[in-house]
Amino acid sequence: MNILIVGKVTSGQTDRLKEEGRARGHRVDNVSSRSLVIDASVASFNPYIKGVGISQYDLVYMLTVGDRKWEWYLAMRYFAKEHNIVVVERKMIDSSKKIFFTPNAELLKQVENGINFPRSVTVMEPRGLGEVLQEFEFPVVLKVGALQRGLGVFRADDLQGLMGIIKKYSDQSVFMIREFIPNDGDIRVFTIGYKAIGAMKRVPPEGDFRSNISRGGRGVPFELASNPEVAAIAEKLSTLNETEIAGVDIIRHKDTGRFYVLEINRGPQFRGLEESTGINVAGKMIEYFESKLAYKKA
Repeated sequence: MNILIVGKVTSGQTDRLKEEGRARGHRVDNVSSRSLVIDASVASFNPYIKGVGISQYDLVYMLTVGDRKWEWYLAMRYFAKEHNIVVVERKMIDSSKKIFFTPNAELLKQVENGINFPRSVTVMEPRGLGEVLQEFEFPVVLKVGALQRGLGVFRADDLQGLMGIIKKYSDQSVFMIREFIPNDGDIRVFTIGYKAIGAMKRVPPEGDFRSNISRGGRGVPFELASNPEVAAIAEKLSTLNETEIAGVDIIRHKDTGRFYVLEINRGPQFRGLEESTGINVAGKMIEYFESKLAYKKA
């Protein structure tokens, strides 16, 4: 099988996928999300990837395409149709699915299916915060725009601190205020093909409430066998969102013990999970790609 991974990841994830793919007899290549070109004229529509003959690949995994996602989704739909390529994630190219790819679309599914999460309010401009804040007690969590890996997540202990953060990021178009749930770290559950394959608890560094590994958090093994509720939540959420490979972040309230979903991440980092648990995540991903191709041929 020839596999193409879209998106370069500095943590070495693409190297791990190449290593495991080659060990199983597959060719695994990697391109930047910047390599896409779409050439359109009256006579033709021709998306292509610079320096790459796309027709040679059996499967394309869109690991990370960033703010170029809409062009990539369109191009991948074209490649799937014209070259019969298997695409992961499939939902991104399926025009029959009316899915809005926003955090609030995920929250709507959670509401409709009884999945617990911190109360969250999204506003499109800071002037809308006055009315919103009447419904919250400080501290609150502020999520700014589409920044990732914890870069756009802040804790505000009072109104002055909150407005200071908003002023700093006034160029962002969306702000989400979330209820703060006291906790001692979050649980990252990794799902492949809607099944939980492992989890770690991410402990925040001293003086920070964010537990992202990329922000200095520390990962320790989290046993799903003795916490079936956590595995069930992650599997249900990945299924509802049709996210084939996902990192589901869950926290437990320190006082009540109740679980809350924070978010579901497509194209999640997995090196921290491999290093903290010994689970061969890259190998399991390659196995899933094999099953996708086998299903197509059946």
